[in-house]
Amino acid sequence: MRVGIIGGGAAGLFAGCFLKKQGADFTVLEKGPECGRKLVLTGHGRCNITNRKPARDLKAGYHEASNFIYPAISSFTPDDAVKFIEDELGVPLKEEENNRMFPVSEKASDIRDALVKFIGKDNIRTGFDVTDISLEEGAFKVVSSEGESLTFDRIILATGGKSFAKTGSDGSGFKLAGRLGHKVTELAPALAPVKAAGSDREFTSSVSGVSVDADAGLYLGSKKQTQTHGSVLFTHDGLSGPAVTELARYIPSDVVSSDGWIELDFMPGRTDTEVDEELLREINDRPDTKLTTIGAGYVPSSLSSGLGKRAGVTDLYAAKVTRENRKSFLKELKHCRIKIASQSSFDTAFVTRGGVELKEISRKTLESSIVPGLYFIGEILDVDGISGGYNLQAAMSGAYIAAHSIMC
Repeated sequence: MRVGIIGGGAAGLFAGCFLKKQGADFTVLEKGPECGRKLVLTGHGRCNITNRKPARDLKAGYHEASNFIYPAISSFTPDDAVKFIEDELGVPLKEEENNRMFPVSEKASDIRDALVKFIGKDNIRTGFDVTDISLEEGAFKVVSSEGESLTFDRIILATGGKSFAKTGSDGSGFKLAGRLGHKVTELAPALAPVKAAGSDREFTSSVSGVSVDADAGLYLGSKKQTQTHGSVLFTHDGLSGPAVTELARYIPSDVVSSDGWIELDFMPGRTDTEVDEELLREINDRPDTKLTTIGAGYVPSSLSSGLGKRAGVTDLYAAKVTRENRKSFLKELKHCRIKIASQSSFDTAFVTRGGVELKEISRKTLESSIVPGLYFIGEILDVDGISGGYNLQAAMSGAYIAAHSIMC
């Protein structure tokens, strides 16, 4: 039995490893010049390979697909992943804040290189751009853009999503899935920075590089959609950081007409009244101090200055602060609104929301219920997780159960 793995990203490479362990006859087909091009970018080049939470806790990070992905992440758990990577790939890992796992070397390329070495060059073909897959007499015929054809008994589609197209995940895999009879749900960028509009963009640019912990709420048409908490990074054209990028998947393509904004609370866990009373005490105790200097006790000084400008209290000393001035500054500290210019870009998104319809896939094996012998793993599925190693763990776990199913 010959197995064809279409796509040499994280999911495809791990599938190759698990098939190699079981003595399978397989080939990884990668259209780019090398495998794992997106993998080496993860974790800002450090590769947050997994998150060492128990599977039952991890599942909550996969949004609507939590129940679908659970059989996979409980069959090949984060601890299983750590053991395989350290003991069999030979890459030592370390644990950081919030159970995130990284290579000790802090080089994502070490993970990629170890995967390629484990699989062996004879089982990998680069520069093979699959443009068509068809069933002929019970076998899968795979055709490249150059007209070359190969035949396999089983196919694993691991072509990725539509994010970071320059690394090869340009959405072409969805076309292949469609030709094989599968539905693809609506696609959207996820784990992506958000662009700010108008004067709000000028503000974020003025404090570009500042990072602060905050609550971040997404509003569409004045209705709060969801909220996150974590690090918020101001950029030259908007917002980034985990708290913001996790909101991107909920931003619609018509966000401008939906009147969307992100509201930042730089003093979470405290009510407006509590913060206002503290501000008032500080103002009374420090009359010769600028209001923005007082604000620097709560947020970085450059951000306090930027918020002060938005509130119209720049260079205003405490002794001259009116109730209206105080309320305006409080509003920026607790309810800073950043209007969204547009839906995030796939070019800057780390993952894709949407993909092959999960109702058409067995969650226990990841085999198609439409085309026997066809498997889907990784980002091509309608599965996306939060940041922190969730998406790579899903890729590894999916690769494991697909390979196990094929070889049983």
